[in-house]
Amino acid sequence: MKIKLIKTQRVLAPTQITLAPFCINPYRGCEFGCLYCYTKLTKIAQRDKETLGVKINAPLILEKELKYRKVEKVILGSSCECFTYAELTYGISKKIIQILNKNNISYTILTKSPLIQKYLSLIKVNKKNCIFFTFNFSKEKIKSLIEENSPSLKRRLAVIREIKRVGIPLRIHIGPFIPYLSSLEEIFPLIKGLTTEVNIELYHSKMGNFFEILEKIKKIDGSLSKSIENIYRDKESYYNFSEKLKETTLQLNKKYNFKLYFIIPDFDKFYNSKITYESTIF
Repeated sequence: MKIKLIKTQRVLAPTQITLAPFCINPYRGCEFGCLYCYTKLTKIAQRDKETLGVKINAPLILEKELKYRKVEKVILGSSCECFTYAELTYGISKKIIQILNKNNISYTILTKSPLIQKYLSLIKVNKKNCIFFTFNFSKEKIKSLIEENSPSLKRRLAVIREIKRVGIPLRIHIGPFIPYLSSLEEIFPLIKGLTTEVNIELYHSKMGNFFEILEKIKKIDGSLSKSIENIYRDKESYYNFSEKLKETTLQLNKKYNFKLYFIIPDFDKFYNSKITYESTIF
């Protein structure tokens, strides 16, 4: 993947995600190559394929914005991975975290990267900070098929244990939950004792590379690909599946007693007023 140094005009961006009023994305794009990524279909992503944009001036711009804008909380990584491999070289996320700490601004981090472990001492400074760590597959083979360059499940579990050890509030994010690829029966035992809170966010076919995912799966199991496609063929199938998923999850959770947050995007559009990460379903 090519690295492109870019200058941004704005760092604090309003967001519809209910976790905070603003989000910060230190990078444009990602090196992990997740097929389901919702940002891949944006105009910028289509134009700059196979390119990671490093917002080299983001820390400077953020400091300027905070002089005239009152901010209490932000989301880090709503449309990028803050702890992508390039972070080891450029450290943009680290500088942003230091600025937020200096200004006593709390943040929720969305990540699937074990590289966050380097910054746990910084993140721990504010007790209101929280990490949503993605762990949406249980088999390395499936992870590698759908997330070609992302860190291994073993490494993710190791850093999840470390986050728990240092005492930073943690929620496991099983999202997107892709039917027949994401198995709660297999994931729940792996994360037992590592968190008390779990997101389950059902995959939304109209914002990701749905047919590319189906083609990948078809190469190893044509019937599985067809089963997934059938769930998303119309509203009725989609909502029927989501209701059954809720029911089976409720039964399964009797063994684990997680505090569950269930996110079901509308069939026709993704983020809206019904999408909330703050209200439990069970």
